[in-house]
Amino acid sequence: MRRLESGMSVDNECFSDILRYENETISGTTVTNSNVGSPIFWNCTLHQLVFDTCDLTNARFFEGSTVDQCTFIRSDLRSVGIGKGEAVFTNCEFTSCDMRGMTLENATFIDCTFVKCRFNDRVLQAANIVNCSFTGKLVDITFEGNGKQKLIVNLENCILDGVQFVGCDLTQCIPPKSKNHLYMEQVSARVKNALMKIDDDPDLSDDDRKVLIRSLRKLDGMEQYIFNTAYMKKIYGDVFVERFFSSLESN
Repeated sequence: MRRLESGMSVDNECFSDILRYENETISGTTVTNSNVGSPIFWNCTLHQLVFDTCDLTNARFFEGSTVDQCTFIRSDLRSVGIGKGEAVFTNCEFTSCDMRGMTLENATFIDCTFVKCRFNDRVLQAANIVNCSFTGKLVDITFEGNGKQKLIVNLENCILDGVQFVGCDLTQCIPPKSKNHLYMEQVSARVKNALMKIDDDPDLSDDDRKVLIRSLRKLDGMEQYIFNTAYMKKIYGDVFVERFFSSLESN
């Protein structure tokens, strides 16, 4: 049975089910069409590895592991486990990978690219996603900061469906260029002004008023925000969305 070693190139191989790699550096390796088993990386460095169409679902990263200049293509990363604050990914590329269920919130990603990966329903910490680029559709993702945390990401080629920003400064975030996305500034002041006026709107039903207030309050404390107007219309309808942006005094 195989184990990961530097300089190897393997295709359609079987790896030992559970292997512990401790204080090792593995570099220059390419693995294709393989189930890598259940490797446990403890204070390891993975450098310039390529995993193409691999099953890495049972991999575990602990105690200061570093993954540098590695490429993951069409690979299954769904249950990859990462100890909190115990893995750093730098200059890595993830393309068409399934990352649902991966404990992304515990790792740090620096200068990484994510192309058409599946993240559904994950919380990404703004402090741990530094100068990264996303391409494709992000669904039900929350970017979370500490109140003033800068989110430094490129979302230019993204579609944001159900994506939320909480406690983030978006001034260094490149928003999607799609016409359905709206980047807005001075959000907190707009929300405060809208909430002061909302009770004076005679055209609002009680139910619409409650939904509008709830939607506005979710933005409380945000200075910038990115909206997907098409997604909002699909959820709330055209009339409500028009009223929502009108309350924020946005065209």
